[in-house]
Amino acid sequence: MSTKTADDTHRGTVTLKVFRYVPEEDEDSYFKEYSIERQEGMTVLDALIRIRDHQDPTLTFRHSCRMARCGSDAMYIDGRQRLACNTQIEDLDLSTPVQIEPLPNEDVERDLVVDMDGFYDRMESVEPWFQPDHEPETGDEYLQSHENRQNIDTVLDCIWCGCCSSSCNPAGNDDDFTGPAALAKAYRFFKDEREGDETRQRRLEMLNKSHGLWRCHTQFNCTEVCPKGISPTEAIMEMSKEAVKQKLRFWR
Repeated sequence: MSTKTADDTHRGTVTLKVFRYVPEEDEDSYFKEYSIERQEGMTVLDALIRIRDHQDPTLTFRHSCRMARCGSDAMYIDGRQRLACNTQIEDLDLSTPVQIEPLPNEDVERDLVVDMDGFYDRMESVEPWFQPDHEPETGDEYLQSHENRQNIDTVLDCIWCGCCSSSCNPAGNDDDFTGPAALAKAYRFFKDEREGDETRQRRLEMLNKSHGLWRCHTQFNCTEVCPKGISPTEAIMEMSKEAVKQKLRFWR
């Protein structure tokens, strides 16, 4: 039988250096440090919730499912886009305060909360919904081959967290760029054989523009930070190759 007590789970303290900014009150942003007791299995989100509940109720951040499924707690933690609920305190460099900031490339609404409207607008611009151009084969269901589903599996897990767009240099400098998340979402439908050739062609033509496929610099930043292991860059490259193959290349 285990003899572990509650005190055994304590791991000392951890200091969080948190970005603070309330537009209505603060002339400039600043960082505020909080020290809390560290416990086994504590995530960055756990730490922020503890700070909010016991030290500073004004600290503002988003979170929801706590299971790395909703993407609402994406932040810039120790210089990298991560999900707070999926980032263990123990895995960070604790020799210095853990620095927590809002996602870069988006306007700050308050503290760690950013305005995601532009991100959602870009996602909507690629028409991220199933658009079949024929009746279901069985009368009730559209059939998909196992091989085709495997191709789509590479991008199906996107949770719209925005980490990829936040890490993308072209997205940070070009508000009209469709961005890696939206292009990966477009790829999900572009590769779905159930939509048919005409719809697939229309999707490719829609993305074949200077602020679409061709704005990607293939830096793979988006791929490196995606918490779900998706590679938007590879999806963009595959669609770009198809556009070239079909002589749809946008010449700037």
